[in-house]
Amino acid sequence: MIETEARVLSVEPGFAWVAPRPHSPCGQCHPVHGCRSLQMARLFALREPRFRVLDPLGVSPGQQVNIAVPESGMLRSAGLLYGLPVLALIAGAMLGSRYGDAIAALLALACLLFTLGCVHVYARRLAGDARYQPHIASLVDVQTVSMEFVKTCRSRS
Repeated sequence: MIETEARVLSVEPGFAWVAPRPHSPCGQCHPVHGCRSLQMARLFALREPRFRVLDPLGVSPGQQVNIAVPESGMLRSAGLLYGLPVLALIAGAMLGSRYGDAIAALLALACLLFTLGCVHVYARRLAGDARYQPHIASLVDVQTVSMEFVKTCRSRS
C-alpha cells in the first residue's frame, strides 16, 4: 500500500474530498531557496489539490486521515497509461516504415490514438472497482501530528 496523510475537506455518502498533507523536506533542499521541485509544482498549481476518495470509516470535515492506494493498482495503471500508448506508437511506426515516412507517422499516430481510446474505455470500466481507488485507511492521531510538526519546526531552526 502507498499511503499519505490528508485533511478531510468535505464528505459525501460513501466518499470524502481530501487535501493531501503538504510536502515534507527530504534533506536535499537548497538552504536559502528551499525545494526547487516543490517551487515549480506550486508555480503551475492553480489551486490546492483536492481528491475524492472512498470513505469506509465515515469521517467528518477537518479530520486528519491516512489515504491508501494499493501499489499493484498504481503500477498497473501507470503501465496502461504510459507504457501501452508508447508501445503502440512505436509498433505503428515500425509497421508503417516499409511504406515511407509519411505512412509511418500516420500509422504511428493512428495506433497511439486507438490505444488511448482503449485505455480510456478500460479506465472507465475500472473506475467503480474499489481495488484501484484511493481510500481512507485510518484516522491520524492528532497528538502524533502535533509532535511531528513541533519536531520539524525545531529541526529547521
